[in-house]
Amino acid sequence: MWAETSFHSPANTALHDAYGRYFKLFAAAAALLHALLFLFLVTPRGEGFAVAGEDLEVFDLPPEVEIPPPPEEIARPATPVIAEESLEEDITIAETVILENQPVPATPPPPPRESHEVGDTYEFVPFTVRPGCQRNCAPDDILRHLPTMLRRSGVSCSLTMGIRIDASGNVTATDLLESSGNRACDQAAEGWARTTRWTPAYNRDQPVVVWIAQPLILSE
Repeated sequence: MWAETSFHSPANTALHDAYGRYFKLFAAAAALLHALLFLFLVTPRGEGFAVAGEDLEVFDLPPEVEIPPPPEEIARPATPVIAEESLEEDITIAETVILENQPVPATPPPPPRESHEVGDTYEFVPFTVRPGCQRNCAPDDILRHLPTMLRRSGVSCSLTMGIRIDASGNVTATDLLESSGNRACDQAAEGWARTTRWTPAYNRDQPVVVWIAQPLILSE
């Protein structure tokens, strides 16, 4: 005799059976929630934008340039031909007589230059023989014109003095061409130059008045 048996389904089975109903419910709720979010929170991307366009500038095309044809080829020059031409017999060249070993006339000497023709400031005067110092030419003669205190201090000066020398060798003027930067040295050099005596300068065989630029170094 069979005993009556009762079967009870577990909780998992009940949940599995209700899965379909819950899934549809939650899916509908999620769809509704997303629809509300898009409707109230998300701003449409198309708002606030406008289509902007730029006006195109129309340029007129330049006129068509007509290209000139290429230049014609340059013709070669004609080959020169020596023409035969008869010369008349009466066309002759006069006979030339060359005299050898003839003396050449001497060049006239330059006119003598007086002292008043040369200015009181330094200028170039041409000469062939430079004047030479004859008197008061030693370094001690130059230093003698320096003040005593300046000589004792061991001063050293470098300058250039312009000296005008006449046709007899006398100093007639001085001109300071390059200063030493020391007034006492410049005055001493000028005083020395006026006490000197020179041989006259010559332009060829004539004594002339000249200016010379004489460098000086005054050092004790």
